[in-house]
Amino acid sequence: MSKEKENDITIKIFALIIAIILWSYVMSEENPTITKEIRNVEISLLNYSSLESQGLVIMEPKDPKINIKIAGKRNYVYGIEKKDILASVDLSGYDEGNVKVPIYIEVPSEVRIVDYYPKEILFKFEKLIRKEAVVSVETVGNLPQGYVIGEPIVKPQSVYIAGPRSWVNLVTNVVATVDLTNKTEDINVTVPIKLVDENGDDVRGVEKEQNLVDIFIPVYKVKKVPIELQTEGQLPDNYEIMDIIVNPSEIEIQGKKEDLKNINSVKTKPIDINELIGKRNVVVELELPENVSLTDPDKQVTITLNIEESRTATFTYTLGDVNIINLAPDLIIAEEDLNKPFEVTIRGSSSKIGTMKKEDLDIELDLQGLEAGSHQAKLSVKDKGGFSVVNIQPETFSITLKEE
Repeated sequence: MSKEKENDITIKIFALIIAIILWSYVMSEENPTITKEIRNVEISLLNYSSLESQGLVIMEPKDPKINIKIAGKRNYVYGIEKKDILASVDLSGYDEGNVKVPIYIEVPSEVRIVDYYPKEILFKFEKLIRKEAVVSVETVGNLPQGYVIGEPIVKPQSVYIAGPRSWVNLVTNVVATVDLTNKTEDINVTVPIKLVDENGDDVRGVEKEQNLVDIFIPVYKVKKVPIELQTEGQLPDNYEIMDIIVNPSEIEIQGKKEDLKNINSVKTKPIDINELIGKRNVVVELELPENVSLTDPDKQVTITLNIEESRTATFTYTLGDVNIINLAPDLIIAEEDLNKPFEVTIRGSSSKIGTMKKEDLDIELDLQGLEAGSHQAKLSVKDKGGFSVVNIQPETFSITLKEE
């Protein structure tokens, strides 16, 4: 090869190298390597069906996202969008609870991943549960005066609710609401139910297998009547009832109008009076007519009897000790008659009789309409309570009335 040809090849090689260097320089300056952050890339949930097969549901997060930083030549990097990035988590093989799941990322081959965050997602998995809950009735509004409601009847009495465990456990009450405003007849309604927590707030996200229930609420008329004590047996001769207190003396009963119409009192069940000796307060039951009940079923009726041993006392008087009434103004009683003696025997409790004196008795001799001459007059003792007159001996006197 000639020297001239060798020089030509050398020049060509040198020119190619220069061209490559220039091309690299241009490419470096015109299309440099850059980084770019792509935010809020959606994360795909792989094998979600495995959660469902275990009866699990994702509570948090509902819509996980990730931020990714990529690097590459500018013309490639600028062309990358969210849809070009595949971020995913594999949900297979997990149980109920809080679990950190790693994130897998794929990007186009023209770029590379510099960094991404978060590196893993904290998932909260919960079991889907089903629970039976009793339906309770709440009322709003007021009945007219003199009416009350009875015990509500709900059909069905309970319903099934379903959802994530924590949400289902928030439900403390299944409520059906009935309006009582101005109701005077039995209530038959179909109403929706709602799920509430301990504060009475609605619980959302829990399914009800039944949305409506049928409710029957009886409406009763109220009537206040006195209580009558029924006793049986007799006290021993030396005992007597000083006073009887029924507490309360009246009771409220409820029932249908036609059932209450002819009820004017309620009797106690018969109680043996001998069992009350030495007792102060005794709870008694009431004999309620059919289809009638107490407005307050917990209301107690007590009987208070003051039973004391009795005794007698005898006092001696003369007609001069007696209060003579209706004696004609022109007549007087013969002196010898005023000195005629008689006895009064009374009976009462030991506490009463033991403190009485003869002066405590108010004895009268009524001479209404009698003229001068001999007459048979009858004595009487005015009732002051606390004792009874057993005997007046003699009860009548032969007296002579004279003109003054």
